[in-house]
Amino acid sequence: MFVGTACLAATVEPVQGKLSVNQGQGFEQINGRIDANVGDTVMVSPNGSAIVSYPDGCKVNVQPGAVTTIAPMSPCASGSYASDDRDNGAAAYIIGAGAAAAVGIGIYEATQTKAAASPAPASP
Repeated sequence: MFVGTACLAATVEPVQGKLSVNQGQGFEQINGRIDANVGDTVMVSPNGSAIVSYPDGCKVNVQPGAVTTIAPMSPCASGSYASDDRDNGAAAYIIGAGAAAAVGIGIYEATQTKAAASPAPASP
């Protein structure tokens, strides 16, 4: 049981460029290999790359423009085949983050438009 504790889920290693990791205190630049916990997020600089390695041997490439979250189960174990050259694991995170942002923006806009379009009724 992992209640209330962070568990080591993967190692993150820079390959090229700058690597930044957020372990709950904001993004910090990392110069070498680091042990990461579930929920930590990883990103690289433009023209950079890094590899997230899970204990089962699954490897996920982190590419510029992507923020990868360390999952409790490796993407390979969950069926995304993250270790192949197409980097399906990172693509899933990007698509999921984009969808979440679009829904959030849509909800915000809908509430703002409704408030602005409904003037207070005139008193009789």
